[in-house]
Amino acid sequence: MKKIILSALAIATLQLAQAQQTQTTTEPAAQKQAPTPDQMATRQSAHLQKVLGLTEDQKQKVYQAALTRSTAIQQIRSKDAANRKELHADAKPVREQFVKDVNATLTPEQQQKWEQYRLKQKQNQEQRRQQRANNTPANNPNSPSNTTPAKLEPSDDGMNDK
Repeated sequence: MKKIILSALAIATLQLAQAQQTQTTTEPAAQKQAPTPDQMATRQSAHLQKVLGLTEDQKQKVYQAALTRSTAIQQIRSKDAANRKELHADAKPVREQFVKDVNATLTPEQQQKWEQYRLKQKQNQEQRRQQRANNTPANNPNSPSNTTPAKLEPSDDGMNDK
C-alpha cells in the first residue's frame, strides 16, 4: 500500500514539475516584443547585402532607406491599428518610396536581381495566403495556391510586412 501511495505521489510531483516548466518556457514567447525600426533596418540591410551582394556603401544607403521605412510604418500602425485597409493604404506610398530609394542605390544587375527576388517573395506570400484561405497543402500541384503573380506592384518591397 505504501509503495502505491509513494508511486502516485512521485508521479503527481513529476507532472506538476513538468507543467511548471512548460508554463515558464511559454511565458517569454508571449512577452516577445516587435523589433524596433533600427533592428528591422539592420536585419533588412544585412539580408539584402547577402541576397544582392551589396557593397558597404550600398548597405548603408539601404539601411537608411529601411530605417525611414520602418519608422514610418511603425508610426502608421500606432496611429490606426484598427482599420487594416486604411493602414495598408497609408503604408503603400512609404513602401513605394523604399523601393525607389533602394533601386537608386543598386547597379542595373542588382536591380534585376532584386526584381526577381521581390517577385519570388510575392509569389511565396500569395501561396501562403491561398493555403490559409483554402487549407490546402503546399505540395499539391492542382491547388489554386500554385498560381503565381505575373508582375510586381511598385509597393512590393520583398520584406513581407503587409
